[in-house]
Amino acid sequence: MSKGLHSDSQIHISVAFLIKGAVIIAAIVGGWYQAQMKFAEYDRTLNDLHEEVVILNSKVAAMEKEHIEELEHHNEELIEQNKTLLQRLGIKKP
Repeated sequence: MSKGLHSDSQIHISVAFLIKGAVIIAAIVGGWYQAQMKFAEYDRTLNDLHEEVVILNSKVAAMEKEHIEELEHHNEELIEQNKTLLQRLGIKKP
């Protein structure tokens, strides 16, 4: 006699097996949910850090521009001072 499945076959599943299966499925779903929440938190943190970097870059650019202007002004003063010193020494005519 063949022991295959027939329309009159019965399947017996124990309650303990059903509970174990439900616990495993709940653990998988819970782990997936926690992973999604962590990814969302990391995404928010990454976006916040990106905004801070953009702000800091603009501040640094402004500081560099100001510093360059100060150096150019100081350079002009030094050139003028050198001209007057050379004129006093008689090396360069006005």
